[in-house]
Amino acid sequence: MANPGIKIIDNETDKQQYISHLLNDIRALEQMLAEKTFEQGVQRIGAEQEMVFVNEAFRPAFIGPEVKRALDRPYITTEYARFNLEINLPPILFEDTCLAELKQELEEKIKEVEQEAQKQNTQVLLTGILPTIRKSDTSPESMTPEPRYQALLENVNRLRGKQYEFNIQGLDELITRDNPSTFGGCMTSLQLHLQVDADKMVDMYNWAQLIAAPTLACATYSPVFLGKRLWHETRIALLRQTTDTRKPYSNLINEEARVSFGNDWLKESVAEIFHDDVAGYKAYLTKEFNENALEVLERGEVPKLEALNFHNGTIYRWNRICYGVFQGKPHLRIENRILPAGPTIEDELANTAFWLGLMNALPERYQDLQGKISFDRVKNNFLKAARLGIEVEFEWLDRQLVSASELILNELLPLAHEGLKKAGVNEKDYTHYLDIIRQRTESGRTGSRWVLQSYEQLLDQSITPDEAWVAITAGMLERQQSNQPIHTWELASVKEAGDWKNRFWRLDQVMTKTLYTVEENDIVDLAAHIMSWKKIGHIPVERDGELVGIITKDSIITYYANHSGEDFSQIPIRKVMVTEPVVAHPDMLVADAIELIIKSNISCLPVVKDKRLVGIVTEHDFVHISRHLYQELMDNVEQS
Repeated sequence: MANPGIKIIDNETDKQQYISHLLNDIRALEQMLAEKTFEQGVQRIGAEQEMVFVNEAFRPAFIGPEVKRALDRPYITTEYARFNLEINLPPILFEDTCLAELKQELEEKIKEVEQEAQKQNTQVLLTGILPTIRKSDTSPESMTPEPRYQALLENVNRLRGKQYEFNIQGLDELITRDNPSTFGGCMTSLQLHLQVDADKMVDMYNWAQLIAAPTLACATYSPVFLGKRLWHETRIALLRQTTDTRKPYSNLINEEARVSFGNDWLKESVAEIFHDDVAGYKAYLTKEFNENALEVLERGEVPKLEALNFHNGTIYRWNRICYGVFQGKPHLRIENRILPAGPTIEDELANTAFWLGLMNALPERYQDLQGKISFDRVKNNFLKAARLGIEVEFEWLDRQLVSASELILNELLPLAHEGLKKAGVNEKDYTHYLDIIRQRTESGRTGSRWVLQSYEQLLDQSITPDEAWVAITAGMLERQQSNQPIHTWELASVKEAGDWKNRFWRLDQVMTKTLYTVEENDIVDLAAHIMSWKKIGHIPVERDGELVGIITKDSIITYYANHSGEDFSQIPIRKVMVTEPVVAHPDMLVADAIELIIKSNISCLPVVKDKRLVGIVTEHDFVHISRHLYQELMDNVEQS
């Protein structure tokens, strides 16, 4: 949503005026549909490329607004977070060399942004979610300082308040009661547009909904967020929850989230989706509108439908129908918001070719879908694809169970070939890109699989999770620059993480995050057993979720020496624990933490943020760091 002058609706007059404009636009749209005034027989394609900036340590670089300002190009727009940017490509005809033209546009414009970014020692990365994003990168300060983004954040906070729990479950689990509105800037995508004849839109949109699951399954590239392995395409869950304005009680009345796949097929008219959007989603934001759409039609002119487009821009359907005017003619198009950015431009063009080919094929078997498969099954297919990626199994027509790989290889790829051929697209181009989809599907090596397999291999080499995410991000960047498709990539290696500053600079890079804790009223015997079982010498002690002490082997031995006659099965931990332990913040430099440990004569350092325990570092962790630093030093000596 790039409209200036956005404000929150906070009075009845603003709300009434907004709704009046909105209803007026819908009546104008219905009149245009009835009078068949939309452009027919012409197909154009377009794209919006989102990207993320990374610094020399492969962390987010907060330079988006500065890069936009320096380049000053109308097709470059800021995004929610300061470490993102978006490029809008011009529409081109869906024919002949369109794929080559799209590739050239992407390469030229991304290169333009890269050259400006390099002046600030940063680089451009194409990925659905940056693996090295930390919680500190999602603060309100990370947002782009523009009124429209501030209005969006303020509106979500106003409507939802503190009654919220953020929850995504995958291989790991992410649960937080923190306000996650700023998580919205952590996702980047490649959004595709396809112009569709108005009289074909019902079948075409329903077809887009059906093929959303398989096109996503073979294109996932967002399996991790805040160090947690979640869905194969975590963007799908993340965006839904970050933009959710519902309060807990709203679940009782089936109110839909503003990021939605939808709840039913289109049946008779494209206008139905706009009816649903107005009826189902309350108006919270507004701006100044300058036209009366019906009066514009009466003059024989083409309306902009400003209010309808504005409202549509606050509802993030994964397949969204958009109204536009190009060269003086109104048109409708489907916006595909499903696909992540990356892994390479080559992969993005392959995903684009696959989706466009399928859309243009639409065989008779898949028309009138309303009577052939329930919408709930299609929606479930989409969510399963987001969770499981290429390994998923779908319930298809005739209630047939089919694996994503089998469906893509045996039925959908031939359809995509047919659709691109029907559009007159250059055969050499589409054959090349669809072959990438084939090889990716046959190998099972999607972007998400590459990330997860790299992570597993790196942990087997006894490095920390944070080191692994840095290495993976570095590997993404290096392979992206080669522009070789994802299925050809070798797994990431620890050497790609760079020197020690990228891996051992701050405590949150080296601290242990898998923690065993006890409460002050637990018995000492429990703590002793946990230490023995897990081969650890320190256990943090909590009260109501806050750190209040630490119990160590030394504190147990000291207490036992002074109270040898007592029964440890009955002694509460509060009598043995060290109260008011020395603690550190996750942003503390490792060097400062070492100095603090030596100065305090302690063997472990709990890491605390907002009174909550977030990690712990011990002498063992510093031995680990020393081993890697020594190996790095020896490698440098051998190379010199």
